[in-house]
Amino acid sequence: MKTTTYLLGLGIATTLLVSARPAQACGGCFVPNTDNTVVTGHRMALSISMKQSVLWDQIQYAGKPEEFSWVLPVKKGARVELANDAWFEALDAATSSVVQGPMANCGGGGSSNLGGPFFACGSSDFQTASADSRGYLEPTVTVVHEGTVGPYETVTLAADDPSALEKWLADHAYNLPEDIKPTVAAYVNEGFDFIALRLIPGAGVQAMRPVRVVTPGAVLGLPLRMVAAGTGAETAIKLFVLGEGRYTAKGFENPVLNHDDLVWNYDTQSSNFSTLRTAALAANGGKTFLTSYARQGSLLGAAQDDLGPLTYQIGSEDFSYNRQADSIAAAYFYQGDANGDKVSNVNDCVSAASAAANISKQVVDNCDENGTCSPVGANELAASTFVCGELDDLAVALGGMNAADVWVTRLEANLPRAALSQDLVVEPASAQAFVQHRVFVDKTINDPCASAAAPGGTKGAGTPSLPGGLVGAGLTLAAAAWAVRRRRDFARA
Repeated sequence: MKTTTYLLGLGIATTLLVSARPAQACGGCFVPNTDNTVVTGHRMALSISMKQSVLWDQIQYAGKPEEFSWVLPVKKGARVELANDAWFEALDAATSSVVQGPMANCGGGGSSNLGGPFFACGSSDFQTASADSRGYLEPTVTVVHEGTVGPYETVTLAADDPSALEKWLADHAYNLPEDIKPTVAAYVNEGFDFIALRLIPGAGVQAMRPVRVVTPGAVLGLPLRMVAAGTGAETAIKLFVLGEGRYTAKGFENPVLNHDDLVWNYDTQSSNFSTLRTAALAANGGKTFLTSYARQGSLLGAAQDDLGPLTYQIGSEDFSYNRQADSIAAAYFYQGDANGDKVSNVNDCVSAASAAANISKQVVDNCDENGTCSPVGANELAASTFVCGELDDLAVALGGMNAADVWVTRLEANLPRAALSQDLVVEPASAQAFVQHRVFVDKTINDPCASAAAPGGTKGAGTPSLPGGLVGAGLTLAAAAWAVRRRRDFARA
């Protein structure tokens, strides 16, 4: 049985049938009048249960980070927390599309294809802003909570009318564009609070760490209307949905790439995957979310698909750290350990998560704010099972869900600004079927064996050409050195 190894580099930076409530939290970029900061992409994860919903968000942007500020609309009762870089790094690397071409053997025992694909973890070189030292004090706006989340200074605001919030934003160096004012007013009228995030002066943070917003109850939405603030012509979005079923984006096209259209080019050792993906994302005027991965059990259990088992190799850039993982959870723990996060015995954490993969019990939070944990019921599984020192994203994600039923669905989009005029609601997919993210391509062009057999040793006439670009999603062993470098964006296919 064929085994594929993914290489993760060290980073710095059953269907659930519920009614959709209003969208919960995502970020809008607000900057001073003199700034030209533009948000170019969001990497988000949304876990959904009847007990709670959690949205993780990490942004990529261009401009002057020292003048960057961020505002998130949240439902009352929501809280914001700092997340771990390893969470997105593991989810992204484990679900990214990988295309592998056939080996060429012309009868001499050799091969022109140097092997199977490697895939690098999504090390995100994001930048952030420095906040000024002014206090958050405004008599016409209620400050619900004020504090610090990791490298961020945060404040939660509750306003009675849109103009009060607009004034607060203006007084704290936020530029509220005219076309976004109706959006802010709409969120206020719909009963949202707002969380404002700014980097603490002198924190020395060069990359924006992801944040997560925890909201009571099942929330199936993301406020794309606010995402429009600070974006350019297009915004790249990767959304990982964790729930007891596969999800799709309501009101959008939700295609799955037809792998029968893939062609492997021996000359370039790549496929036309990128061309097909770009065309799929551009269809329907760009109002499309491509489903590139969907599988049950891969979060905690041993990862495998139609091509066989998968192994995730976690390593630092200097190769001083080297671990292998067979699940997303294990990759998360090991990657956090490699990143330097404070963890307990990481091998024990991996074993505990693996042992829970087939347990049909609901995950419940059994620990209070002081870390005191209580016993759980016979049909419950303690969330603390999935905590490894500072690494608690997995435990938070699983809250309220049956551990054995969890799916991971990856949705990708490249949304034009016009598609951000309405909020995104996810819904259970009509077909609860797996979506394969690894594919072995059968169709080929520029076969070296055919070339060798042609008269004079040259390519035979009529060799088909590969349409469009020649960039493939898979990496061969010849490119293994590249695989450990940090990725500079999260728009990879």
